[in-house]
Amino acid sequence: MPPHSADDDSADPAAAQRAFEALRPQARIVYGADATAYNLGRPDYPYQVYDLLHQQCGLAPQCRVLEIGPGTGLVTRHLLETTTHVTAVEPDPGFVAYLATAFPNLQVIAAPFEATDLPAASQDLIVAATAFHWLDQPRALNLVHRILRPGGWFAMWWTIFSDPFRPDPLIDAATDRLGFEPGNQRRGAGFQLDQVDRINDLTQHGGLVDVQAQRITWSLAMTSAQVRALYASQISIRRLTETEQAHVLDTLTTLVDENFGGSDSRPLLTAVYTGRRPDQPA
Repeated sequence: MPPHSADDDSADPAAAQRAFEALRPQARIVYGADATAYNLGRPDYPYQVYDLLHQQCGLAPQCRVLEIGPGTGLVTRHLLETTTHVTAVEPDPGFVAYLATAFPNLQVIAAPFEATDLPAASQDLIVAATAFHWLDQPRALNLVHRILRPGGWFAMWWTIFSDPFRPDPLIDAATDRLGFEPGNQRRGAGFQLDQVDRINDLTQHGGLVDVQAQRITWSLAMTSAQVRALYASQISIRRLTETEQAHVLDTLTTLVDENFGGSDSRPLLTAVYTGRRPDQPA
């Protein structure tokens, strides 16, 4: 089941699914409304992700790469350092405008991935960073299979900004003060961390083989300003009123400054899934 927002804590899986699907159109425009602030708030992914793209998934100078949901180009920048053959599919108009300025030579398709009509077997590698949960899984993975060349790789990953398997004193303190968990990362990451269902999706809907899942545990020291920017970039915060947003963000920054000496070590967890289109039809 896709992650639910802070105001969707239903115990009914079907109701949670409907609520998430209703949120999807908004999610495709809300982040890019202030793309510069979003870019400031999002940390890069751990180096292991990029090593995996090079060592396992074949990222190399002549590689043809399709990136789904690049946002402000955090991953795009790394891809372009290796190959110029990068195409980005981005539905958010704010992000499309940002990418045009940040990467003037990047080919950007301004549309939802499911609405694209890219040539079959045209890509060596398809990647999606913190984006694929917003897509219709069967439809999108079917499209991934069609677009990948035989033997080509698909990689999707997410960073959870509060590792549910480790203590998080800052978020515990903020939850006590606010009455709810800001960002809803620990309770809302079921989709990203469900390895059984994600592997099944890649094999059944995507027709991929050599499917693997791994979790990268890491930490990042963040100032109160960085913590504020990070949480301000999350949809559960962006959907609040301006007054409510300010209250949540002020609470976090005050806690970091007063209780954590101005710097918090964020316990982060990156979940990565990879798979390959078979060289020959099954």
